Amino acid sequence: MYRLSTGLKYSGASEKTGSYLIFQSKESNIEILNSDCWIYAGERPAGTRIYESKFHGQLQIFKKPLADNFAQILFNKLDVTPVKKLHPALEGGFKNEAKRLFSTIDAKTNDKYFDFIDFLNQEFELEKYAKSEMDLNSYSDDLGPFMMGQIGDRPFVVPELPHFYQAPISWRWITWHINNCLSGPYPINNENTERFHWNKLKLDSTFKTKYNEGIAYFLIAQFVIIYEAFSNNKSCDSLNLCIDLIKDEGLRPWQKLF
Repeated sequence: MYRLSTGLKYSGASEKTGSYLIFQSKESNIEILNSDCWIYAGERPAGTRIYESKFHGQLQIFKKPLADNFAQILFNKLDVTPVKKLHPALEGGFKNEAKRLFSTIDAKTNDKYFDFIDFLNQEFELEKYAKSEMDLNSYSDDLGPFMMGQIGDRPFVVPELPHFYQAPISWRWITWHINNCLSGPYPINNENTERFHWNKLKLDSTFKTKYNEGIAYFLIAQFVIIYEAFSNNKSCDSLNLCIDLIKDEGLRPWQKLF
C-alpha cells in the first residue's frame, strides 16, 4: 500500500486476466489524470476505486531510485494538467506547512519548525526569493517514484494523484531528487554514522547555489513530515533530528552533493 501526502492510498497487483490498481481516500482533493495505461472500472466497494490495465504484462510499482528519464515522463504529465492554485507555502506562508501536512503534529515540534523556517530565511533568504520567482510550473509535494509504475516495459503515472499546485520550477527537480534518492536522517549508531544518504546522486551544477540549498532544506523537512504523518508519529522524532542536524549542528546534506 502506497500513501501520498494527502492520505490518498493505492495498491495494485497482476492476475491472469490483467493488472489493476485500487485507490482509496477520504479527501475530495484528487486529480484524475488522462491515462494511456488504465481504464476506470468503478467503485468496488463504495469509496474504493478500481482501475484496470489496458495492456497485459506484469505490474511493477516503482521503488527508488529511478533514472531521471522517468522524472521527465512524470513532469510531462504535470505539464498537460491545468493548474491555477499557488502552492500553500507561497500563499499561506512557509511556517504553516508542518501543520498542513500533519494536522496533529505535536505543538512543541510545530514551534520548532517555525524556528527552522526563521533560520532558513536568515541563512538563505528562503521566502524572499521563493515568492519572487516568476517561472512557475505544475508541482506536487509527492513528486517521486511512488507516483509511477510500469506494465511490462510501459512506464506510467498513476491515474489518481493529489491536486497539483504552481511552484517555482526548481522545486520539481529538488523534490524528485529528495523523494527518489534521499534516506535519513539516521541517528548515530555503530553501523552507520552517515546521517543523510543520497544513494549515488550526481547533482547538476545549476542546483549548486545557496538559494537552491535553502529550498532543498525546506523540501527535505517536507519529505520528513510526510513520513511522520504516514507513521502517525506526532512527536516527530525524525523531524526534530533533521532540524537539529541542519540548524543547530551545522550539517549541510545538500552541500555534500556540490
